Amino acid sequence: MAADEPSEGSEILVTALRRNERLQDVPVSITALSGDQLAEQRMDSPNDLAGSVPNLQVTTSGGEGLPIFALRGISMSDFSLNQQGPIATYYDEVYKGSFPLLPLGLFDLERVEVLRGPQGTLYGKNTTGGAINFISRKPSYETQGDLSLSLGNYDRYEASGAVQTALGENVAARLAFTFSRADGWFKNLLPGKPDMNATRQYGVRLSFLAEPSDDLEFILRLSTSLQNPVNYGIFGRPGPDGTGAGVYEVFGGSSYFRTGLG
Repeated sequence: MAADEPSEGSEILVTALRRNERLQDVPVSITALSGDQLAEQRMDSPNDLAGSVPNLQVTTSGGEGLPIFALRGISMSDFSLNQQGPIATYYDEVYKGSFPLLPLGLFDLERVEVLRGPQGTLYGKNTTGGAINFISRKPSYETQGDLSLSLGNYDRYEASGAVQTALGENVAARLAFTFSRADGWFKNLLPGKPDMNATRQYGVRLSFLAEPSDDLEFILRLSTSLQNPVNYGIFGRPGPDGTGAGVYEVFGGSSYFRTGLG
């Protein structure tokens, strides 16, 4: 079920206009995905959003951790690390101007909001394409936790989870983490060099919630992350050697001659 098509009786709150509102009441084109939807659809990186958000495309010419978003066909062709794209991205309302500053992984999120169309000066930084808002889960006073472990081929293993508890009557804390590691599946023919497309990343977030009164709330988040992958490889497929491509097959031969490759 798409988040912007809630079932009868359900209610989705968004902060597209910097205040909590029902999704049905926000006068903008917006798609919201809850944290449960992200987990059910196995979305663990910003690149995965393109499969569930209309008009959103993602290119990863700089690597898996450097997504370049396009909304309604509006994007950029300058992939410099200091370039700011036409899609504003926020992580807990903090503006991430350069795309290398985007979140490492979609772990322990409350929801993701994608706004299509030109944005204002205060919230959207005057971007022409739209805005994407990543919102992490807040701590609560209930003591609980969860842990997820995964194994895969190419020696891939993943772990993610969170734990929270109350530190007092008006203070709570939540610790969340993600970790993944995998060998590359793209064979590197250079001796002693690692295979391409390997994964090396982790992220940790510690959040504190303080509510001294019913009308006052403080949230402090401390986070660190690292992504150190082995980049994409380039698959070279040489063409036919010489002339006559397509004719060799007539005489029982092959026009696919690989020269200079072991």
